[in-house]
Amino acid sequence: MSLFEGQKVTEVVTATDIKRLTGITPDDFQFQDGDPSEKLDELLHEWIEGIASHVHVRLGRTVKQDEEGYLAIKDIIVRTVAKVVAVAQQQRSSPIIQTGDFVVSVLNTAEVTNDIKKELRPFLRKSRINVFSSAEPFKG
Repeated sequence: MSLFEGQKVTEVVTATDIKRLTGITPDDFQFQDGDPSEKLDELLHEWIEGIASHVHVRLGRTVKQDEEGYLAIKDIIVRTVAKVVAVAQQQRSSPIIQTGDFVVSVLNTAEVTNDIKKELRPFLRKSRINVFSSAEPFKG
């Protein structure tokens, strides 16, 4: 099942979207084999699909293209994947960090998805439950 009805998530959120936001290039990753541009796109597609899966599980439904929150949900995925990119770049550039005269904030990969539930709150469908009290006369 796809997050976006009738569309692959990588058609809605593209590698180009992530590259525009983060400014990453194939040179930022040291791909060994094949075309570096294709390798970067493959990596970004993998991350986009992973984050979309997190969103889909938390949202609990498919998003339609004509839905009011469609672009906002797309934006949540783009920004969250950008966090994944930041973590990946930080881990590659600073494998060992020493703290001395300054404080270093290291992003943890698990922290990347922490805000998804909060960001999706406005898009969660609220269910209504009608309660009948036996003290009230029944209205059929």
